[in-house]
Amino acid sequence: MSNDANMNMRRVATSTLSLVLLASGLPLSIGLATPAQAATTTYTFEQLVDTVPVTPPLYVGYRGPTQFIPAATALKKDAKGCNLRQRMIISLAQVKPKVGARCKMTGGTWVTALGATVKTAKGLNIAPTMGYKQAWGQGAYAWTPAQRLAWATNTSTAPTRTRAKGVTPLQVTQKLYTAQELAALIRVTSDAAEESDELRELFAICGGDFGCLIFVSSAWRMRTAFGQSDLQAGVDACNGVVARLTNIAAWGLSMTPEEIADLKLRTDRCASNTLYTVENFAALNGIAAAVQPAVVPQGASEGSAASGGLTLPFTGYAAPVTDPVTSSLFGLTAPVDWVSPQVPTGSLRLWDVGVSWKEIETSKGVYDWSKLSATVQRASAIGAGVLYVLGNTPAWASGGKGDSAPPSNLDDAADFLKAICTKYGGAIGSYEVWNEGNISRYWSGTQQQLADLTEKANAALKGCSGSVQVVAASTGVRASGTFANQYTQYLLALREKNWPVDAFSVHAYPLPNGTPMTRIELVAQFKTMLAVNGAPADREILDTELNYGLASSAEGRVPLSDATTAAYISQSFIQTVQYGIDSTYWYLWSGSDYDLLGGQLNPGTPAAKHGWSTTYSWLLGSRMQRCGTAGPSGSVQICQVTGADGKNYSLLWTTSATATVDATGLGSTLCRLNGTCTAVGSPTSVDVTESPIRIGG
Repeated sequence: MSNDANMNMRRVATSTLSLVLLASGLPLSIGLATPAQAATTTYTFEQLVDTVPVTPPLYVGYRGPTQFIPAATALKKDAKGCNLRQRMIISLAQVKPKVGARCKMTGGTWVTALGATVKTAKGLNIAPTMGYKQAWGQGAYAWTPAQRLAWATNTSTAPTRTRAKGVTPLQVTQKLYTAQELAALIRVTSDAAEESDELRELFAICGGDFGCLIFVSSAWRMRTAFGQSDLQAGVDACNGVVARLTNIAAWGLSMTPEEIADLKLRTDRCASNTLYTVENFAALNGIAAAVQPAVVPQGASEGSAASGGLTLPFTGYAAPVTDPVTSSLFGLTAPVDWVSPQVPTGSLRLWDVGVSWKEIETSKGVYDWSKLSATVQRASAIGAGVLYVLGNTPAWASGGKGDSAPPSNLDDAADFLKAICTKYGGAIGSYEVWNEGNISRYWSGTQQQLADLTEKANAALKGCSGSVQVVAASTGVRASGTFANQYTQYLLALREKNWPVDAFSVHAYPLPNGTPMTRIELVAQFKTMLAVNGAPADREILDTELNYGLASSAEGRVPLSDATTAAYISQSFIQTVQYGIDSTYWYLWSGSDYDLLGGQLNPGTPAAKHGWSTTYSWLLGSRMQRCGTAGPSGSVQICQVTGADGKNYSLLWTTSATATVDATGLGSTLCRLNGTCTAVGSPTSVDVTESPIRIGG
């Protein structure tokens, strides 16, 4: 567990490049035409929105545009004296100009992104469809410098031979604008921000980032233009949004949850028969595309406040698309009072329970197995598997440098794991290499050393038992600075070793005021981090520590009521299935309240215990069909499952205030987390709160 505060830096430095590239008083972003041949996929507008991965941005480490286009690259001239910006201007010409000495251009025709025809290169501006800062935050932070340069200098459109009738290839990174067009876009965006709190926030984040401002302007005009006299403005706005979407899809980037939610509410305004061809530039440039966090088909609906309540996105039920849920989905970590938990669980994670490396191997080859044996016996008695966490280096193994120090000889750690595996065999089926290896409080060595230890551990354990599961060192995501930097280095080092792990581990604690939806944003960020670093997609993902209201170094804990804890536990396990997480371990079961955590789970929290046990009974053996949202802000969540009994059920909850929904067609029985069930009345309007309910036959 980590108390580190979220250190998400949002710095935008003024670079030398920005100062050099000025025209008409506006800073320029520049690009270079790079022909590409890649596989193509065709989408409608709605499919494009659904295709783009959704992750919160990670701005840690961003220093400015030079991380995409180094100043030396931008200023370097070719044989005719043209710098990068000038070569870009030439490449974007509809009719190529004649280029003389000192890059003097005569003739030529250009068409800007907003449709203006220009007969001279003078005064033309170039801006990316997605700003550099946002591209960094939505996945490019994990790219190599060469990959960022390839994205930033891309002006290629789909080759003529790939264009079907009606196809508009818009996945270019850089587009042309006149100074007047850019000024008008910024003015529109600024005026809109004055009228909207959400746009004001986006506008503030954009700063001087033209790619960001252009998108905000397009999104705002898409909201307002249709239905007014200026239909063309609406078409232009949709084109601007599509340009961003196709570029993101082509390069494997992502968009923020707020951006996607806003677009999903307005897809009807850009719906048409137009098809958009997207080339896979990510694969072409060796980039692992970001992934969608959800593995279940998503339905979405604004809903309507009719007499029977909000309209849900589904009519009836669908076929299941996931494997049956097993008990291993429900994990517990740190049962610190050594009392068997009074909730059903499929796995116990052993951390903070007195069985760490230093507490067992008191000196080289001398072991105290008493506590570990007792814990393994308790786990066996309740039918739970065991996940052992390697951590806390003994003083004799670190040279007295402390618990977080790497062992002086990695073979000592390998020998210790081999001794455990030999003694307990299949009673301990999984091993996590280290706890929160991105946090110096727990691991003060380098990430290369941690990867070396992981490789050693894997070899030792696989040599003992081929069936044992080796889990990579866990990472705490909310400490975004160390997550972005340290965990990236760890993954890159593991990649060099051909991924010597069977699973990856995340600790998706939100900040103290966070909710289950905040947790899912962190899980999405984690999955994106794995994808952009090329981690194998077939490895399991475990959330090995989860709770809410957890104190940080900057904020105290936020205590949760017993009822809210029950609701959050239930939501979290449902979302574990929904978002493709293989197991979630709640931190913690104990005999009394724990003063760092907001959510308590112990004999004195009956609602939390009921919430856990009821959700377990709902999900065990079930297969998920689909999930979606309803309500003006998508606050009503619904997931549909086929239960272990073969019957169809709907699970509903809200992320904000109580909502009334029309439950027609979902079933005749409503069950709550406290275990009670009642008949669905007529009319079939049902009140939904943060506490999930089950409706079915």
